[in-house]
Amino acid sequence: MDAQPLSPVGEAAVSRFAEQVFAHLGRTDQRRWARAYLQGLLAAPGRKSLANLAASLATGPAEAATVSLSLQQFINGSPWDWRPARRVLADLAAGPRPVRAWTAALVVVPKRGDQVVGVHRRFDPAIGRIVKCQAASGLFVATDRDAVPVDWSLLLDPSWTDDPQRRARARIPEDIAPHPAGELLVGMVDRLAAHHPVAPLVAGLDAADDPIRLAAALARRSVPYLLEVRGGQAVRPVLQATTGRHGRVHQGAVPAESLFPRRRPRTAPDPQPVLRGTPVLPPCPATAPGPAPVSIPAPGAAGTVTGKPAAPVHRLWARCDGDGGPRRYWLTDLAEDAPGVLALLDAASATRSTVDRLGSDFGLLDFSGRSYTGWHHHMTLVSAAYALGRDLAVRVGGSAGSSLRDSA
Repeated sequence: MDAQPLSPVGEAAVSRFAEQVFAHLGRTDQRRWARAYLQGLLAAPGRKSLANLAASLATGPAEAATVSLSLQQFINGSPWDWRPARRVLADLAAGPRPVRAWTAALVVVPKRGDQVVGVHRRFDPAIGRIVKCQAASGLFVATDRDAVPVDWSLLLDPSWTDDPQRRARARIPEDIAPHPAGELLVGMVDRLAAHHPVAPLVAGLDAADDPIRLAAALARRSVPYLLEVRGGQAVRPVLQATTGRHGRVHQGAVPAESLFPRRRPRTAPDPQPVLRGTPVLPPCPATAPGPAPVSIPAPGAAGTVTGKPAAPVHRLWARCDGDGGPRRYWLTDLAEDAPGVLALLDAASATRSTVDRLGSDFGLLDFSGRSYTGWHHHMTLVSAAYALGRDLAVRVGGSAGSSLRDSA
């Protein structure tokens, strides 16, 4: 498939957007190549390699070779700071729409070689086996329309940080150390909260390797949350007492899944309303009054405590299929009813859709450089391409790329 050049309107849109997002770049040539890279991500068909990006920008093979070298230098060699551009993207993510949530996703990108920055072996829950890959934690701003990526962190294992020569070749800063995905997510939340009003953080098990530790970190920052937990997660049900002065009975720890037992199949139609084609939230079973109030026991805690619980009380939701059988469990400190929680879970679904589109249309999977800074540069431009492409597609209709190429 031949590259399709952008229409004049598309080129003008890219120029305006690039000037806004990359205004912090100090040199004219840096801003020019930021605009060119962004334009290539939107116009180049297929894989967003440097060669394909250059081919979409150049008039012939000779010029394409020169453009490819310049793009390579801009992405992997130039030491520009990506953080100001991401702050602008966060400003633009919502636009006039209210922010529904901040959402998180873990992206696993299989790789063959050992030289691409961050490559290591890890378990990929999407396919159920260990793969050689890059892995990245992403933070998104979600509205009622979609979710836009605004920050990224690359997961590194000690093989990259404990080897001085490998660290130097990849240009990994000295203050960067291996951290689990949840800790990287907290760092991104801190950066976003420093410049924007706080929104609830929604994170599934892929993005929060230790949801209880993440919940504690978010609570210290007064960031509300809806976090997926495993069915075996220990929780303490909190029941309203019928007698006594304290008003609550704090029971012993039980698995989260035990609070939402499966119902036996019924021969008659279930009288509980079920959203067509969509799982329902508790009550599960239908006789339950609502989500289960629980507290989280400290590691090693046991026994029964009577009176006001020392730990904060959360609400535990189970997302069920049509027959009421729980499938996924979500812990929150929000006093949301079922529609509110469903809206937050819809934001999480929108985030996964965004990740899929970033991979298929905007080059998320296509970075093959050896530079840590190059990876952050590429991911910033991928995020910018998505933000621009989705806005223009909404205004003129069609997909991001075709809208930029064909609008007039």
